[in-house]
Amino acid sequence: MKPNWQYLLLAFAMAVFCWYLVTGREKVDTWMAMRVEMTGAPEGLYIKSGMVGSVDVLVRGPRGVARRIEDSQLVYNLNLGRIAPGKNLIVFDAKNIPLPKVYEVVEIRPSRLELEVEKRTVKTVPVKVVLRSPVPEGYSMTGVRVTPESVRLTGPSSKLDGMTQVRTQPVTVPSPPPGRFEERVALDAPDDVDASPVAVDVSMGFAGRESEVTLRAPLTLVPPKGREITASPAAVTLRIKGPAALLSDKAFAGLVEASLELKPEIEPGKYVASYRVKMPQGCELIEAKPEKVTLTVK
Repeated sequence: MKPNWQYLLLAFAMAVFCWYLVTGREKVDTWMAMRVEMTGAPEGLYIKSGMVGSVDVLVRGPRGVARRIEDSQLVYNLNLGRIAPGKNLIVFDAKNIPLPKVYEVVEIRPSRLELEVEKRTVKTVPVKVVLRSPVPEGYSMTGVRVTPESVRLTGPSSKLDGMTQVRTQPVTVPSPPPGRFEERVALDAPDDVDASPVAVDVSMGFAGRESEVTLRAPLTLVPPKGREITASPAAVTLRIKGPAALLSDKAFAGLVEASLELKPEIEPGKYVASYRVKMPQGCELIEAKPEKVTLTVK
C-alpha cells in the first residue's frame, strides 16, 4: 500500500507547529550592554560626576524567536532637560527602552544615576608666563610680552571663582639666552576648564647683567729696536664694568691687556707716558691707577 504524501506533509507540519509551541513558550534571560545617550542638558550647567556611557540590562525573551536584538536597539535616551545645580537622582525606566513586545526588561544595573551638577561660568583672566628654570646666571630678562594678554576660561564655578590668572606650560629658555626669544606656548588650564585660545605667543628679551671687577694687569712694554725700557709701576690696577657672566669667568683676567709702545726715535732718559688698555667687547674701563707710568729708557 503506497503511503499518502498528503498525510505525510500534514504530519510534518503538525510536528513543526508543536515544536514551535513548546520552544516558543520557553523563556531565556540574557544580560546585554545598553548604551546611554544623554541629551537636552541645559546650557550653563556642567556635570561634575555620575555620568556613564552604558549600563547592563537583563532581557527576557522566547528561545524560539529567531529575531535577535541588535546593538542599535539597546540605546537609552536620557533627557537631562530638568537637571539643576547640585545632586540629581535619575532613575532608569524600562518603558523607555525601544524593544519588540516579545522581549521583557527584567533588570537594569545600575538602576539609577546620581549626577553632581555645577553651574558653568565664563571668566576672562590674564596670562602668566612660567619658566622651566631660572634665567641663566649673568643674564636678566628685559621684558616679556604675551599675545593675547588675557584669555577666556569656561568651566565649573567652583574652579573659576578662585582663579585670578592662568599659567602657561613651562617655557625652556636657551642658555645662553638670545637677545630676543619667541615661542608659541600652550596654556596650563585645570581639568574641566576650557581656555580660548588654547595657546599664546610669548616674546621675551634678555640682556647680560652688568657688574664690576677690579684686577691687576702687568704692563706690557714694546721697546724700540736697540733700547731697553723699564716701567714703574710694572703693573696697573684697572676697574672694569661689563657683562656679569663674562667678568665672573676665571679666564677674564687673561683677556685684559695694558700695553705701552714707544716711538723708534726715542732717546735715552726718563719719561712719563700713558698706556692703552685692551678689553673684550662690551666692557668699559671705569678707572685706571695710575693713569700714567714712569719709563726709563736706556
